[in-house]
Amino acid sequence: MNKKEAIENLYSTFRKYSTSDMHYCHCGCIDPVDVKKLTSKKMRNLAEDDFCSYHGSAISTWGEIEHYKHFLPRILEVHNQMNGRGMIGLYEITNKLDYAKWSTWEEKEKKAIQDFILEDWIEFVNEKDSEVSESDLEYYSYFFEVKDLLQLWKITEREKGLENFVHFFYYYGTEVLNKGIKIKGKFYKKEFKDWINAIELTEKLEAEFFRVDKNDQKYSEKISIVIQMMELGTHFFP
Repeated sequence: MNKKEAIENLYSTFRKYSTSDMHYCHCGCIDPVDVKKLTSKKMRNLAEDDFCSYHGSAISTWGEIEHYKHFLPRILEVHNQMNGRGMIGLYEITNKLDYAKWSTWEEKEKKAIQDFILEDWIEFVNEKDSEVSESDLEYYSYFFEVKDLLQLWKITEREKGLENFVHFFYYYGTEVLNKGIKIKGKFYKKEFKDWINAIELTEKLEAEFFRVDKNDQKYSEKISIVIQMMELGTHFFP
């Protein structure tokens, strides 16, 4: 399954839900202007600004779970389009899924979400300009194990994958080489060790340095620092 198929599968899986009998709190906490935005376009044309206010109030004071399921495919699709850097990121989405007790949803629905998130991660780390942070790893690990996410990060096969890794290790390499990245109270070091030791990363980094040295000095400097960090930290990754 590719990303396009995963998105279409979301729409197909959740198409049985509608906005029928959708209500909202009339105490003044919901702006009627935002209500109009949500119904101003066909769902596939909704922009983040059209449903941002709704997402914050969904289920609690605006509609029920079935209504949130109706909009969820578009919410996830726009999250992907904005490369996770919009107002509604995976942090907000996972919180809302928790609130909606998504673990009790139909298996087909849960799988459709997971299939999409998997393709979203693959694109995020391998195909887009994404300065991957430890927070990103934490949000995606809500759906998948960290070791599995790392295996899908093709840093020796994809140009963007390698570039994203350089930026990541430049900022978080010290943590990785010492205690590991802390996610949800747990330190992940072995997962990074196994991942990095399984590939010829140093040679790839050196080749990348010479490829971009004359044209992108800032990037080449980061590569050089990452190489040095890894060389100095070899006793951490024996």
